[in-house]
Amino acid sequence: MIAAISMIRRRADIGLDQFHRHWLDPHGVMTAELPGVRHYVQSHCRLDAPGTNALARELAIDGFPELWFNDIEARRTAYTSPGIARCNIDSEHFIGAVSRLVTEPQVMADRPVADDAAKVILLAIGPPDPGWTDRLNARAVQMQGLVGYIRHTLLEQAAAPASRIAELRVQVAGYAALTFATEAALVRHENGLAGSDADAGRTAIYRVRDYRLV
Repeated sequence: MIAAISMIRRRADIGLDQFHRHWLDPHGVMTAELPGVRHYVQSHCRLDAPGTNALARELAIDGFPELWFNDIEARRTAYTSPGIARCNIDSEHFIGAVSRLVTEPQVMADRPVADDAAKVILLAIGPPDPGWTDRLNARAVQMQGLVGYIRHTLLEQAAAPASRIAELRVQVAGYAALTFATEAALVRHENGLAGSDADAGRTAIYRVRDYRLV
């Protein structure tokens, strides 16, 4: 499986509520129609919610859409289709900057979650570093209350293909998504999520609300 993940920041003249609405519909609807999409989720960042740390607020990323495909060829088909041209045009209406990650996702935990589950996305800043993912994995598997965990192996980072939107210049060393059974379980592990030493200072933690469209 291959994941195409965008880091997006809204246009400066677009309010947050308007950004969320437009991203879901019409943009989410047309993106869900791209050929070959196996899984499409929008993770809307909640910068003022428990779990979001200072570095995440400083980077001011507003969302992470993830599109999963069977393989690289299926992704290429989607990103050369007529539908992607429509998505790129619509993106200009609400997105101010964007960067694209391509990863190989690995589902490490996927247990049923309740409405009060709490999800965070971890974003390590800097040159690609597979060791960051390994160190996070060693911590995550010991965390009580962890019900969802997707480990991502970073394959590449680039500007969004065929897009006229400015590139979001945030170099990514690693990316992961973790879901806890409750907000209380997340808060218990909040201090340990980013790790120690250099990892602690370069790991942004975003509390997110997910909307699954495919």
